[in-house]
Amino acid sequence: MYSLRRISILLCAGIFLCLFLTPSPSSAFKVIRDNTDSHNGTRLLMVPYAFSSEATGLGYGLGASYSGWPQEQAIVGGTVWRTSDKTDAIYLNLTDFQLPFAKRIFMTLHGFEGSYDNMVSYASGSGGGARPAGNDSKRNSYYQGHGWDQWGEAEFTYVLPVGPFGDEPIHTYVTERGVLADGGLYQGEYNPMTSGRSYFKFKPFYCKRWFQEDTPANSDVESAGGRFTWEYDNTDFVYDPSEGSKTIARIWQGLNTGSTDAWTALEFDFSKFWSLDEDDWFKKKVIGFNFWTMDTPSWQNHSDGSVSGDSPYYMGATLGGYNRQRGFPFYRFHDKSAINYSLEYRIMPRWNPLASFKWFKWWEVVPFVEAGRVANYWSPLNLHSKMKVSGGVGLRAMVLNSVLRCDAAVSKDGMNVWAMINQAF
Repeated sequence: MYSLRRISILLCAGIFLCLFLTPSPSSAFKVIRDNTDSHNGTRLLMVPYAFSSEATGLGYGLGASYSGWPQEQAIVGGTVWRTSDKTDAIYLNLTDFQLPFAKRIFMTLHGFEGSYDNMVSYASGSGGGARPAGNDSKRNSYYQGHGWDQWGEAEFTYVLPVGPFGDEPIHTYVTERGVLADGGLYQGEYNPMTSGRSYFKFKPFYCKRWFQEDTPANSDVESAGGRFTWEYDNTDFVYDPSEGSKTIARIWQGLNTGSTDAWTALEFDFSKFWSLDEDDWFKKKVIGFNFWTMDTPSWQNHSDGSVSGDSPYYMGATLGGYNRQRGFPFYRFHDKSAINYSLEYRIMPRWNPLASFKWFKWWEVVPFVEAGRVANYWSPLNLHSKMKVSGGVGLRAMVLNSVLRCDAAVSKDGMNVWAMINQAF
């Protein structure tokens, strides 16, 4: 039931709308010139849609976006949807807006509010003797009921004036039917001074999730704070890398909101890509590897069973969802520390069944496998024992200047299908 509900919501928000509304991959602030697409300037899109599943019944919505306004690289948009099981939501955003008084600083704004008749919290489950949402927790150990989810965030990115592209606040890629032809960032070595682009980011955030039935196990969970990021993008093409790597280091600082303690978390994310020889059948063949880990130094487990300084169950060291451990539902696992490995084989056929449409650039088949776990303290030995495993296959397609992703993944908990924007890493 839970997976089907997630499938329906992500299909509507991900495939039909997020294609036009969500921000581009993390290394943003770019313009793409495609030799096969002569369209320039703004583009208005309005997309009505409908969907259905066993869990939600009939759903419908409307999305709209206006790209290239108020600046060439910027997008404004929004969507609303509703289903017959009393699930409805609204999402608004402004993406990649260059501040007029600071040409190296870009701003992205997001706002979301949703009401779910069957919202799930694994952190509120009984655990069956295990820690709720911990690595040994049971698959059916969760609370489900009518709930609300709301969040807002503003991310400010400073493009560092270093490296061969340091004088370009907005970088231009040249593509041929969505495949990089010129303007790649990767210059052959791992050195921010001679290859790639570097960024510093600050994101203040506010999030709140609560249930209609207010009990100690599932009371309001509210979080606010800021996230500080250093990112080094040393890949050739942000939408579909063929070579190079990406390195991200983050510090999260949550504030004491009354319902949650102040908390601090450290995050490290590294991706590496290797291009294999093309052949008569495939235009591109790429192996992608991602390593991710997180620790929450403020988290303290006390002898009486209480916890202080922990992150909210929907933030921090979590696994499950459309990016990490895709065979498990959202926020399935949560603890003080976490680690995850992902391996993908991205193959792009030369045959394109929709080649007559200029807006459909390419498609990929992507087998993948993941291994990871959460734990109550960070250590290599601890995090590499009793690891969870997910595996599956995905389809990726570049439509206009966005990459659509649909992944089907299995794990010991069952199967999940995720439809979302952008590559998983």
